[in-house]
Amino acid sequence: MLLGRVVVPRGQSVGEVVVFSGRVIVEGVVRGDVVVLEGPITVSGQVSGSVIALGGSVRLLEGAQVGGDVLAHDTVQLDDGVRVAGTIREDVAFNLSGPLKAVGAFLSWLAVAVSTLILGLLFSFLAPQALERTAVTGRTAPWACAGWGLALALGVPVLSVGLVALIVGLPLGLATLLAIALLMFVGVVIAAHLVGRLLLGDERATATAFLAGWGVATVVGVIPFVSGVVFGLGAMFGLGEALVALWRTRSPEHSGRHRARPTGRARTSSSSGTGRPSARA
Repeated sequence: MLLGRVVVPRGQSVGEVVVFSGRVIVEGVVRGDVVVLEGPITVSGQVSGSVIALGGSVRLLEGAQVGGDVLAHDTVQLDDGVRVAGTIREDVAFNLSGPLKAVGAFLSWLAVAVSTLILGLLFSFLAPQALERTAVTGRTAPWACAGWGLALALGVPVLSVGLVALIVGLPLGLATLLAIALLMFVGVVIAAHLVGRLLLGDERATATAFLAGWGVATVVGVIPFVSGVVFGLGAMFGLGEALVALWRTRSPEHSGRHRARPTGRARTSSSSGTGRPSARA
């Protein structure tokens, strides 16, 4: 149970009882443990395992039977006729920092991986030519992409803070600050597609190339500390790719607007002004 009250009525038998926030009342039989992260526990029946209140109190009424330990962050109240096979401790300081940090790190890695996957697939199907153009830019001008990506990583936050400091630029500055996270994910998608292109070549589809690069980034993301560095560098380089590719579209040489001029001049006969071709002696 995530939130609410759990009651095990008399005559009913259940396995484990785990409540994140709420009250637990055991009048019947619990074959396993009773664990409450935040809330009190009242037992008048039988618990084969332990009774643990990480953020509350425990009260054992007359006739209650506990086969394990009774641990509470607050107080433990015992009526007459209570039988506890294990130890009874109150005012226990439970330390869940280790498990919670591990779970938080895993959820963060999973959230980043799934978000990058969804955004990358959207780009692959909605704007494949844009991804392909940035990949070409990343392969042909890697140092320019890295330099401009670093400039964006340093300049955009400073510019946003400067706009926030100005009254007239406050909306734009706040919008830019809020958009930095989205821009970073876009940069990671572009960098992942480039990695996929380098691994698979130009024969595979855009989505396949992105999935290959995303798989590499996801596996690397499992490594602690390295994942943050890879994410930051990938976002920076990917944004540099996008900026350089966008700048290249302004150049006729890269945008395809350049037209080849004829190497020779076509000879045309001169007109005498009367509509008839002039005769050449």
